Amino acid sequence: MRQTLTLPALTLCIVVSGQTVLFSEDFESVSPAFTLNTTDVNSTASSPDNTWLINNAYSGGSGSVICIGFPFPFTVPNTAPQPAGITSPNGRYLHTTSIAAQNSGIQNCCFIAGDGFCTQAANHFARMSADVSTVGASQVTLSFWWLCGGGTNNYGEVYYSTNAGTSWTLVTAAPNQYRNQGTWTQQTISLPEFAGHATLRFGFRFMNGVTASAADPGFGIDDVVITSSGAAPPTVEPGAISPLVYCAGAAISVPYTATGTYEGGNVFTAQLSDAFGSFATPVSIGSVASTASGTIAATVPPGTPTGNGYRVRVVSSAPVITSGPNAANITVSEAPFAGSDTQVILCTGMGSVDLFPLLGPGVSDCGGWTGPGGIPFSGILNTSTGASGNYTYTTDCPGACPQDQATVAVTLVPDANAGDDVQAGFCASGPAPDLPALVNNGQPGGQFLYQGQPSPLPDWTVPGTYVLQYVISAPPPCSSDVAIFTITIGTAANAGQGASIQLCINGPVVQLLSFLTDADAGGTWSGPDGMPFSGTLDPASGASGLYTYTVQGTPPCPIDQSFVAVVIDPCLGVGETDTAAPIRWLGQVGEGEHLFSLPDVRIVGTEVFDASGRAVRRVLPSQQHEHLRLSFNAATGTYVVRIHTDMGTTVVRLVHTTW
Repeated sequence: MRQTLTLPALTLCIVVSGQTVLFSEDFESVSPAFTLNTTDVNSTASSPDNTWLINNAYSGGSGSVICIGFPFPFTVPNTAPQPAGITSPNGRYLHTTSIAAQNSGIQNCCFIAGDGFCTQAANHFARMSADVSTVGASQVTLSFWWLCGGGTNNYGEVYYSTNAGTSWTLVTAAPNQYRNQGTWTQQTISLPEFAGHATLRFGFRFMNGVTASAADPGFGIDDVVITSSGAAPPTVEPGAISPLVYCAGAAISVPYTATGTYEGGNVFTAQLSDAFGSFATPVSIGSVASTASGTIAATVPPGTPTGNGYRVRVVSSAPVITSGPNAANITVSEAPFAGSDTQVILCTGMGSVDLFPLLGPGVSDCGGWTGPGGIPFSGILNTSTGASGNYTYTTDCPGACPQDQATVAVTLVPDANAGDDVQAGFCASGPAPDLPALVNNGQPGGQFLYQGQPSPLPDWTVPGTYVLQYVISAPPPCSSDVAIFTITIGTAANAGQGASIQLCINGPVVQLLSFLTDADAGGTWSGPDGMPFSGTLDPASGASGLYTYTVQGTPPCPIDQSFVAVVIDPCLGVGETDTAAPIRWLGQVGEGEHLFSLPDVRIVGTEVFDASGRAVRRVLPSQQHEHLRLSFNAATGTYVVRIHTDMGTTVVRLVHTTW
C-alpha cells in the first residue's frame, strides 16, 4: 500500500522559551505533512512485504504468511504505549507495517524481516511534503519520538535535504541507526548544516536487509518538531485590498508585509483564488522582485468568471513562503469584452461575411460596428462591394465596467481571373508567340507554366503542339485561377532558291524542280501564263518565261514561292563564251531594257542577235561598271547577246518582251 498525504497551506511560527517552532507534525490531522513510500534514497514505492502507515493501531495479533506454497504462522506483539510527553499519547503515528500483518487484520508497528528467500531486502522512505525555511536562524533542532526493534541489518535512519527533497543527506549523529528500542523515546538532533536554508526537509528510511535475527516493533515516528533559535524566520502577509469590487481585466493593488530576511533575487507573487476562495489552482496575477514589504501591481485576468468569494494571497520565492488569504472577499464583475484584434484576408467573391465570429470566443454581444473612416457598419461585409480597412467593434454594455474595443483589419483580395482558354497557331519561321498579348479576358501579370515549371518555355522554332498554363495566384483563402493555352507551331513552307536557265529547243526534257536549291517536294507549278503546270518541261514544245513553284505551309504558316526563268534557245551556232567571266542576265527591267551583272571586267563592245542569227544592235563604246543596262527595240522573242570584254567574249541568251 502507498499513501501520499499533502500539506495544506500553513504558516507556522511559534516562539517557546526562546525557541521558534518552525514545523510541528503529530499526525493527528487527516492530512499530515508527510508523503509515504517514496523512491528517495534507493527506496521502493510499492513493496510486497512492508509499507509505511499512519494510524492509531497499537494492538498486535496472529496470522500466517504463505511461502513456497505453505502457510507459516506468525505473531505480532502489541506496540508499546506512548508516554505522556507525546502531544497526543496513543494517538495516530507514522510507522512501518508488514503486508502479511495487514492481510491478517493487524496494522500496528511491525515488519517482516528479509530472509532472501520469501522476503527480499528493501528500503522504505517517508518524507516531509513541504519546505521549512531556516534562513536567519543560528541553530536548528529536529526532535521526534521513535521506537524500533529491528536487528543488525534492520534499522531506521534520518535524512535531511536542503533543496526541497531533490537530494538527501544521512544524519550520522548518534544514533545513526535506530534499532534495539522497543519503547518510545525522544531524539533531539542539532546540526549546523540545518541552518540557513530556504527549503529544508527531513525524511525517515527503514532499512530491511537480509537477516537471520530481527524483532518487532518496526520503525515508528511521532511528534516531529523543528525549532530554531536566533532570528525569527521570514513571514509574509497580504494587506487590506481596496476597493473590493473589480471588473475582469482591471488593475488591482496588493499590499503585503514581509518580515525577516529574504535572499537576493526573491520575488513576491500575488495569487488569486477561485470564486469560492480556494487556492487549489491559484492564478498568478502580478509580481515584484523585492526583499521587503511593498505593493504588487496586479491585474484581474480578462475572462475571470464573475463571483463574490475571491481572495488574494502572497507567495515568496526565496525562501518559499505562502501567506494566508486577505481578510475580505473580493467581487469580480463581468467586464465587457470586445474580443481580440485580428487580421483577415477575404476574397471579393465570398459574398457576405459576418465579422463578429472573427473576434474570437467570449465576445460581449452588446456592441456595435464602425467601418473604415468611422462610418457606421452593420457587421456584415459584402465582399463584392465592401472596402479593405479596419472594422471596429465597440461594446456598449450596461454596468460600471469600462467598455472594450477590438478591430478586424480586412484585406479584400480580387478573385483571381486567368481569363478564357486560348488556342493559337504560329509559324516556326516567324516571331515567337507573345504569350501575355494572348491573354483573353484575364488579369495581366500572371505566370506561364510549361510542364508545371516556369522555365524553360518551349522552343518555338520546333513545330508541334504545346500546352501551357496561365496562372493568376491569390493568397489564401482565395483560390488561384488557371487558363489553358494550346499553342500550335506549324512547319514553314520552303519553295527553295529560284534560278534562271537556258535550254536548247532540241534539248532533252527537264524537271524544273531540279533547278531549285533546297526546295521542299510536293509543291505545285504554274507556267508563264499562270495556268497549272506539271513541272516537266519539254523545250521542243514549251515556252520561255517565268515558271512559279508554290509550296503550302502547315497552318498557320503561309505559302512559299520560287521562280525559274526559262530561256529556250534555238541554238543556231552563234559563238559561245570563250572566257570565264561570269556575266549573267538579271532580267528585263523596262519596256526595252535588260540588266546584266558584271564581274570586274571592262566591256569593249556588245552585239544583240535575234533567233535567226540576225544582228539587231551593236554597241561599240566601252564601259566598266557593276551592271550593264542594255536597251533595244525588237519584237517579243528569244535573243542572244554577245559581250566582248578585256578578258574575252561571253554569250548570254534572254527573252525580250514587248509591253
